[in-house]
Amino acid sequence: MKRKGTKWNDGKVYAALTTWDVHYDFDVTALDGRYHISSIKTNVDISFSFPKLSPSAKLPDQLNASWNNYLENLTKHEFGHRDITVGIGEEIYQTLAGVESYNNKSELEEEAQRLVNLKLKKLKVDQIEYDHDTCHGEKQGAILR
Repeated sequence: MKRKGTKWNDGKVYAALTTWDVHYDFDVTALDGRYHISSIKTNVDISFSFPKLSPSAKLPDQLNASWNNYLENLTKHEFGHRDITVGIGEEIYQTLAGVESYNNKSELEEEAQRLVNLKLKKLKVDQIEYDHDTCHGEKQGAILR
């Protein structure tokens, strides 16, 4: 699996991989000379890559049970990556909803972008910490013995 797995942008090959893309959009509304964020939309796209057995693979019962246990725990681990990403998508929405009004539209947009960038940086850090804390899922049972 390490040889035929999915190559990530760190150059390493992983048995499974979760990728994500966080999208957001908002409108700016002027009211009484002040600019406000309105109509906030966030969307998170998630893609999973999991290992699979060859359809022709005939495994002994013990190895088949071990594989199924590994895949179940690996799925739980990858869903953890998903949950972190969805949480940041929600945080982006809440952060944008909490931005105060500004006298200047461009200043408002710059502040919104700055705050979103902080959340996206947090997402990367949180994902790395999750893999570190779980040893890429091994502590969650995602290890094939």
